[in-house]
Amino acid sequence: MKYVYVLVSGEQDLYYEQALMSVYSLTRLMPGADVVLLTDDRTEKSLCGKRNAIRDFGITVISVPFEESVPNADRSRLIKTSIPDYVKEDFLYIDCDTIIADDLSSIEDCPYSTAGVLDGHVLLDEHIHKKYFLSRDKKIGFHGTEKAGYNINGGLVFARANDEGRELFKKWNELWKYSAYQKHDKHDQSALNEANLQTGLKMGLLDGEWNCQPSHGGLAFLKDAKIIHYYSSEFSGKNYVPYYKLADKTLQNKIKETGILDDTVKAMIAEPKFQFNKVHIVNDSRIVGLMQSPLLFTLADIKAKVPWLFNILESQVSFIRSTAKKLIKR
Repeated sequence: MKYVYVLVSGEQDLYYEQALMSVYSLTRLMPGADVVLLTDDRTEKSLCGKRNAIRDFGITVISVPFEESVPNADRSRLIKTSIPDYVKEDFLYIDCDTIIADDLSSIEDCPYSTAGVLDGHVLLDEHIHKKYFLSRDKKIGFHGTEKAGYNINGGLVFARANDEGRELFKKWNELWKYSAYQKHDKHDQSALNEANLQTGLKMGLLDGEWNCQPSHGGLAFLKDAKIIHYYSSEFSGKNYVPYYKLADKTLQNKIKETGILDDTVKAMIAEPKFQFNKVHIVNDSRIVGLMQSPLLFTLADIKAKVPWLFNILESQVSFIRSTAKKLIKR
């Protein structure tokens, strides 16, 4: 069994630092694990100096050559969707923005040839991004999520070294190229779920502990979590506050500057289920349903950029709401 990461990274991003923490967390708990880091030729050349520590964990680094003109995002997706071309054994693919919280060896007993975890830990009808998934698929011409009734998260994929495993990835690679170069959508998750559909919906569903997504319903699985997936992309915007301490850009930039995981970071990784910042939990179903609404983001922008206009709008809405409540009581 191999544990596979895909890393395409430059000096301007934090993907290497995320991979360093994840690989360290895995090898700390599983010293003899067979870890493979698939990377592109440009990234591989950069794994020296302050970016060399990841090699100290006894991992195998496999470099994939590309034409210099191929963008990093494309390199990452092209490698990820063709893992069986480079790894000939059963494998568990793991995103870099993860922390391993428990021994993963029991995945060897997985009853499926291919498997993943539900995105958001819920079926499609309960998912906050249902409309977004279906809208995106419609633009591409995909039906995988709708037909399956769920969306499998691309942050963790298990695959056997058999025909079924190879077939899924071959189809995933083909569909991603179509999505990226014909429809100009470079997300890999839509293509994964469409590949699952077109290969017979054979992917099994693993328990949420295998890809615990704390910000997307994963708290129910945190106690037994084997992999904590903190979604680094969530914190790309300047207004986002990380709920997970190890996702903090300041911490990751410190790793970039020093090139090492210091004792503080290692201590945090040793207790991965307790590294949460203070956050506000929204538990009103009416508001949860609006959290991805353009209207909500528009109001947030108005408050940040034109506060006086927001105050006027808020005052007017408060008056209308107060009046409406009085009328309802009558």
